[in-house]
Amino acid sequence: MRIGFFSDTYFPNVDGVVSAMMSYRRELEARGDKVYIFASRPVGADTSDKSVYFYDSVAFPPYPQYRLAIFPYMLTSKARRARLDIIHSHAITTMGLASIKAARDLKLPLVGTFHTMVPIAAKYYTRKNPVARFLADRLLWGSIKTFYMPFQLVTAPTKVICDILEAHGIEKTFRVPNGVDTERFSPKVDPTPIRKILGIKPGEKVIMTAGRVSFEKNINVIVRACKELEKDGEDFRLVITGDGPAFSSVKKLVSDLGLSGRTVMPGFCRSYELPFFYSAADVFVTASTFETQGLAMLEAMACAKPVVGANSLAIPETVKDNYNGYLFEPHDATDCAAKLSKAINASPAKRASLSKAARRTAEGLSIEKSTDRLLEAYSLVMK
Repeated sequence: MRIGFFSDTYFPNVDGVVSAMMSYRRELEARGDKVYIFASRPVGADTSDKSVYFYDSVAFPPYPQYRLAIFPYMLTSKARRARLDIIHSHAITTMGLASIKAARDLKLPLVGTFHTMVPIAAKYYTRKNPVARFLADRLLWGSIKTFYMPFQLVTAPTKVICDILEAHGIEKTFRVPNGVDTERFSPKVDPTPIRKILGIKPGEKVIMTAGRVSFEKNINVIVRACKELEKDGEDFRLVITGDGPAFSSVKKLVSDLGLSGRTVMPGFCRSYELPFFYSAADVFVTASTFETQGLAMLEAMACAKPVVGANSLAIPETVKDNYNGYLFEPHDATDCAAKLSKAINASPAKRASLSKAARRTAEGLSIEKSTDRLLEAYSLVMK
């Protein structure tokens, strides 16, 4: 089968969308399928891969790593040359519209994946204006519904997101979890080198969060929780990997709270580095309240790390309280601190139980199993 992935973001940018696409691409091609990428051209794009087609683009101001392709609608000839059997859109802006046109012109089945809770993210940029927040929510959901009307099937990584889409009038949904590479992300990865590089002292606990450093990730909640842990006498190091629009804000909060000596913010990490960072952690934490699944959380679990997560949206579908981690009340730094304390101070037996359960959870969402589910989705529209 020859599959066309359409995306508003691509390497060298790395986010959940790119990670999910590339994991699927590797697994599909290992099975004998062929995947072509049609993407907005990012800054620093590598044009050596002839199965990747780039289109001139401009930055999307709120999220500069996302690009708006400029009139990519003349790509039908390239899609025709690729002899595609199906088009799968991971985009919702101009490349998403281009996928609709290409599918219509070539009379191909069209599948879309809803990766990002854009209406929730938009609220962070209109939070000072209640009227603007209301209008943004209504307009965005209306636009999303209209956008997905031509699609034969819309996939989402968790049941809760499928339910939300259906509640907003987007029918024909199908759950396809984003899979994790359980070979690359593994408890076998040696944490010693990265702990030395980070200067982690023996016995010092490592609390880690990863991903885009954006306002909707609520990393400020994690930082404030760690301040409470410090007041309680805990010996820990907070590691915040990634970059994004809230990086400076988070770094300032760390400094203002006197946590600079306990915090490491290495910025953007390459994909090959991430397993080492996860392996060095004692617990992974996410305070995000807009996750459609949370791939970084799954990667940490694949490395057998328990997760402390906000009890919001899709996170409770993966984090089961007192089984593979702990849930805390969203935006509540005190509750977050309490759950982090439970995780890092767990008895050896409890810690082993949490770690085994985390790994078991990740194995149930392996890229192999997720690709099986993706192919099932394709079969529904190719009959």
